[in-house]
Amino acid sequence: MKKYYDSLSKALFLYNFSIRSRLILYFLFLVLLPTTIISVTIYNKSAGIITRNMNTSIENNFNLVQDNLARRFEAANQSMTALYLNSEFADLISSNRPADSTGIINELAALSKILEDFPANGTSGNSFVPMLYMLNRPEYTQYNFSRRVFNIDLITLKPWYLSIPAKADFAVVGLSSLDSRFTLKFAKRLFGIRHAQLPYVGLLTLDIPVAEFGTLLEHYKPTPGSKVYIADRAGTIAISPEPSLIGQNIAAQDYYSKLSLTIGPADSTSNPLSPDHSSGLHSFRHSVGSEEMLVSYKTLENTGWTILSFSPVRELNGELVSFRRVMYVVIVICMLISFLMALLLSENISAPIRKFIQSMSHAESGNFNIPIRYRRKDEFSYLFNRYNKLLQQIKALIDKLYVTELRKKEAELQMLQAQINPHFLYNTLDSINWIAINHDIPEISSMVTSLSDFFRYSLSKGRNIIPLRDELRQVESYLQIQQFRFQDRLHYELEETDRALAEECLVVKLSLQPLVENALIHGIQRRRGTGTIRIRVEQTQELLSISVFDDGIGADPARLNQLLADPQPGSQSYGIRNVHMRIRQFFGESYGIRYYDNTEDGCGLLAVIRFPVVTTWNEVNEDVNDDHSG
Repeated sequence: MKKYYDSLSKALFLYNFSIRSRLILYFLFLVLLPTTIISVTIYNKSAGIITRNMNTSIENNFNLVQDNLARRFEAANQSMTALYLNSEFADLISSNRPADSTGIINELAALSKILEDFPANGTSGNSFVPMLYMLNRPEYTQYNFSRRVFNIDLITLKPWYLSIPAKADFAVVGLSSLDSRFTLKFAKRLFGIRHAQLPYVGLLTLDIPVAEFGTLLEHYKPTPGSKVYIADRAGTIAISPEPSLIGQNIAAQDYYSKLSLTIGPADSTSNPLSPDHSSGLHSFRHSVGSEEMLVSYKTLENTGWTILSFSPVRELNGELVSFRRVMYVVIVICMLISFLMALLLSENISAPIRKFIQSMSHAESGNFNIPIRYRRKDEFSYLFNRYNKLLQQIKALIDKLYVTELRKKEAELQMLQAQINPHFLYNTLDSINWIAINHDIPEISSMVTSLSDFFRYSLSKGRNIIPLRDELRQVESYLQIQQFRFQDRLHYELEETDRALAEECLVVKLSLQPLVENALIHGIQRRRGTGTIRIRVEQTQELLSISVFDDGIGADPARLNQLLADPQPGSQSYGIRNVHMRIRQFFGESYGIRYYDNTEDGCGLLAVIRFPVVTTWNEVNEDVNDDHSG
């Protein structure tokens, strides 16, 4: 159980909260959880009822639109049938093809007159524009003086003609244009009803202006801010109250993919005039611009067209918004009441804990004489009594430890005073120097002076980073001492270095002397005759290079570089590797020692130390007084 509680607390990010904050959060959680669940449940139930009613209303409107469209389509069919059954019209289309041009012209004029005299308004009040396309009448193109009668070859390649179902007697072709205005085109196949064989003679079309259907959709909008239109199977808006939308293709819109999941091809054998309400209503939400819309659509199964409506959610959810406001007010009131009660409860528990923390902060600063005073008789009273006794015991132990440490410091001081002070060494070497001068022995005086300088620069007041000047002086003192030892076998050169560079640049202490010592022991000492050690300092941009040349017996630079890079080199070249590691420790992996062949002298070895150009360095050290005077 405890493991489950700890996991839950971590999941709720309560480990970083105080006890007072946790108590408030727990109490708020216990009060708000049931209140929120009840409110949300009621809200969702109400929202479901309102949504269902809204969908039912939209579906009823869509069914009414579908019924009205079916009636208007039926009116167009009846008008075309009435024209088809006109006796004069039936005689003309059923007669044989005229033998001469005079007969063709007379037939064309008669058909054109019948179509021109066709009533402009049908029984439904729509404006009808009929057109006839006769089969096997190429002369119509030559003598065409009619705006209503044409040869059928004029339309055989038109997409709308090819889309007419093969067995359909009457078909809703779709959106078209006539005299610079959009129309809905209907088509009816004609057969020679006066002919014994009933041959196919042509096609009769009827155009109705789209504007006459706009009022139908405007009347059935779900809300004042809604938009309703009808799109054909290709996604082109065929009917809309807004003339600017007619003819636009919505197939490229991002919401059209959701529509295409339920929009299928129309059944070519079905009757486009009989309404079908079995397809149902589909809805989804979609953002249009900066406003969220409820997109509702229904597919007209018999035509393949789709009725769409875009309704602003803010208009549809008016009742839900009011109910949601009431729910928020109730939750806020419950939150305020529970917060006040939680604050009172948490303060009653957390106040003694804060007092306990305050006392601990005084004890942490070393003040153990402030006990906790608590008047209640509860668990905190027992805890504070035990804590006060613990403070007294800690104070007694600290007093005892202080006395012990004081005695220890006194013992260490006495031990340090017994040790040899560096002043003793400097004073002793200074005395030897004066004795050598008094006895006129300049060699001893020079050697002792060099040794004294060597020790002084080696100590460098305890610093690890020293000026380049001191490092060069230290190695020069070392070479002077070695020259007394080797006499004519050793010759050294310190090439002139820029004074400002030597004064300002900082290097790692005792980095140059081990290289010189290595060159002397392993190079100069093993060769015959006089050997030379040269030291050169160069600066290129932000890089300081110190080169140590020797013309000794030489060595393999690759092997020496490998020893410097080997993580476990053993005891070989320990001093040089120590210098290399100290340089990298202080200045980074890009610096250190590198060996090369001494190509300038033709033999021997070249060791190069690379430092960054550093002029300031903050270092914690213990100053060592290296003066000669005691």
